[in-house]
Amino acid sequence: MTNRAAQALQEAVRAAAARAVTENSPAWMVASVTAVGADGTVDVTTARGPMAKVRRLKSYSAPAVSDVVVILTNPIGNWVVLGALAS
Repeated sequence: MTNRAAQALQEAVRAAAARAVTENSPAWMVASVTAVGADGTVDVTTARGPMAKVRRLKSYSAPAVSDVVVILTNPIGNWVVLGALAS
């Protein structure tokens, strides 16, 4: 294997590992509420894009459009809004 091929392989492995960690790890993010549902959900916009019908905790009892909220996500696609941040 040439040095150039070895470097390309190393970069491909590094990129795949970084992508796997990013896609398969739990995370939290900040989002903005764009709509409030009557069913205990909110629509939000995040750095990853919009997400509809995100469940919220019971303690986040008075959601409002344009609230800045904290969201938790997990690798299997579940999202939950913890509540609004103080402004």
